Amino acid sequence: MHQLDIFLDSREVTLANEVIAALLARDSESAAHGIARLRAEAPERSDLPCFDRLNDFLQLFQHADFSLLDADAIEVAVDVLATRIVPCARVLGRAGKDFLGFFWRRLAQAAGAPFDPERPQLHAAELYLRAEAYDRVEEAASAVAGHSRHPAVLRWRAIACHRRSGLRATRLPIFLFAWHAPASFVDLLGELDDSRLEKEWVAFQAEAEDLDASWFPAWLLLRHPAVLLDLHVSLAGRFDEHATAAEIPAMQACLLLVGILDLEKSGHSRRLVEQRARLRAIDQGFFALYMQSRDVCYR
Repeated sequence: MHQLDIFLDSREVTLANEVIAALLARDSESAAHGIARLRAEAPERSDLPCFDRLNDFLQLFQHADFSLLDADAIEVAVDVLATRIVPCARVLGRAGKDFLGFFWRRLAQAAGAPFDPERPQLHAAELYLRAEAYDRVEEAASAVAGHSRHPAVLRWRAIACHRRSGLRATRLPIFLFAWHAPASFVDLLGELDDSRLEKEWVAFQAEAEDLDASWFPAWLLLRHPAVLLDLHVSLAGRFDEHATAAEIPAMQACLLLVGILDLEKSGHSRRLVEQRARLRAIDQGFFALYMQSRDVCYR
């Protein structure tokens, strides 16, 4: 009896694997036949409804002309894919990513409309991000005109850069996001899922609890000046957006701090005193952290 059970279990697994193989090959006809055989063999399997839903979606979209979809149609397709198909794709195991990636890429290729700040989830960069096509994410995000500092665009660039090149290469995109979208910074940290960055964030919160996330870059430079080496360019040289910096005190302080750290290498000077006075005028709380660190360094 035990051997019979093993045989039946083995047949059931084989049938399920055949369904998965057909879905991954985007062969809806074979998948339908496979699902029918699996249902006849094991009608109580919990994954049968998901196999049905995945194949129904495959039949509907595998031969569709995505180029004919307008923004509203893409929005409907994105919603269905995200809310109904993505959860079901778990029955495909690790291969679910490839099954979903095909459709995300097709939708991204169809999303040719200009960036809409009210519906960033429909932009090609977001859809390529879901497909984990990170080179295409960067390409699409870089092509956005007039909204380079929109939180969605900054998020796309930060995640794509991090996935392709790691934390050191992503310092500048992370800084930009912190300055322009501090309220969403914790969400970005969750998406990046970088243990070193998370440790830095926890340390920042413990030490600078009265400052919001826009101050994280300045704090990081203060505590870890070597981070400047990760930026590959001078922050002061990278940003000539003086008006923007003036609107964001934390950005202004960070740019100023770059110069102060450089001045400190030459010892005490009148210029250093003047720049420290400017830093204090921007934010006394951050200035206090700065001076505390200097007391420790030079004690």
